[in-house]
Amino acid sequence: MKAIIIKDFGGVDKLQLAEVERPDRTEDQILIKITAAGVNPVDTKIRSGNHISCSSLQLPAILGKDMSGVIESVGENVKEFKVGDPVFGCINSTYAAYVAASPEFIVKKPENISFETAAAVSLAGLTAYQAINDHLNVSSGQRVLIQSAAGGVGHLAVQFAKLQGAFVSGTASGKNIEFLKDLGVDQPINYKKEKFEEIATNIDAVMDTMGGEILYRSIRLVKPGGKVVCLPSSTKDDPKAIALAQERGVELIWFMMQPEKEALQAISDLLKKEKLRVEIQQVFPLQEIAQAHQLVESHGVRGKIVIQLE
Repeated sequence: MKAIIIKDFGGVDKLQLAEVERPDRTEDQILIKITAAGVNPVDTKIRSGNHISCSSLQLPAILGKDMSGVIESVGENVKEFKVGDPVFGCINSTYAAYVAASPEFIVKKPENISFETAAAVSLAGLTAYQAINDHLNVSSGQRVLIQSAAGGVGHLAVQFAKLQGAFVSGTASGKNIEFLKDLGVDQPINYKKEKFEEIATNIDAVMDTMGGEILYRSIRLVKPGGKVVCLPSSTKDDPKAIALAQERGVELIWFMMQPEKEALQAISDLLKKEKLRVEIQQVFPLQEIAQAHQLVESHGVRGKIVIQLE
């Protein structure tokens, strides 16, 4: 089967289109023929060798962490799926024509959404869902600030916060301000022209996607007793951030997204009811994976990037 592999870490030139053996599934797994896969910032960090998982990654490796497709075969112990079911989920090694997966990380794709939309939503959707609902515990009437609100995780986090009844402030570049308004952001902030801490006031919770100075400024604006989630794992345990949070009486949270079927099913249900919008900036063919990675690394993507496998 065709797959994108890396044999060592580095730039986009390390991404190779190769013929590899189709994976064998166990009696407890399903084999999925992949239609589309999401391209996420974590993929570029793994490719470059700058992710916490790289030390234990066995090379050569197939990248990719979410996908959509059609079930090709079903293990005899699997009862909830059948051959031909369209599905999506959050699993490893998805830059490939086929993947063997545990059913606990897969849900059925609603008929009313495309394979591209389904491929785009798993990793970013679960990250946003867990940040807003499980870690920030956003509730009705709270004021929430979403940093990089037009990005892959950010634009979904905005919608989850709005579904909880929050007043949402969100930062983006000027070209994406109208997009934020379309998503329902109550207070769009052009970070290139405005200081978010001068506009977003009385904030209960922040989801930060940057770390560093953006994180420090975010901690300073949150009300005492509030919460800040910081997503980049590379910033974990930043001593300055921890000290600022303690000084302010703010709970500072770093977390690793966990594939979770219940949350993935909730996302699927929202998509089916057309209560969740997944923005896709561009879809690339598999052989243009290098261009897809370069676009993700530009940090200027609105929503998600997807690759098609068929």
